[in-house]
Amino acid sequence: MFVPSSMKVFLPVLLAALLGVEQAHSLMCFSCTEQKSNFYCLKPTMCSDSDNYCVTFSASGGIGKLVDFGYSLSKGCSPTCPGPSINLGVVNVDTRCCQSSLCNFSAAGGGPQANSLLLGLGLLFSLLSVLLRLSP
Repeated sequence: MFVPSSMKVFLPVLLAALLGVEQAHSLMCFSCTEQKSNFYCLKPTMCSDSDNYCVTFSASGGIGKLVDFGYSLSKGCSPTCPGPSINLGVVNVDTRCCQSSLCNFSAAGGGPQANSLLLGLGLLFSLLSVLLRLSP
């Protein structure tokens, strides 16, 4: 097989260039500050090179339905994953960290929680009821 001499030079140069290029840091996180709803926390932000985590903080407080201190949600980029969540009964501070782009979509502890088994069973029963209605 004949390979032109220009190609013999080009391929090693291309290989060296590809190996020498450092991969760009491309972590993106949703960000917001002290919002009352996750709806206002869906703004994508490019993180700095020192940031390794997308972080979601939620804080709420109250005494049952008698006293409501409110709810606050903040999201953003962070070089470290901050401390653990805290629940003191009347005050709850939830911290969630993740390391892939736009992984902090949901509100930490601030929305409905369901596991995949329950969601799958619900879908299965819904499809089963539709199929039973369609059969003669």
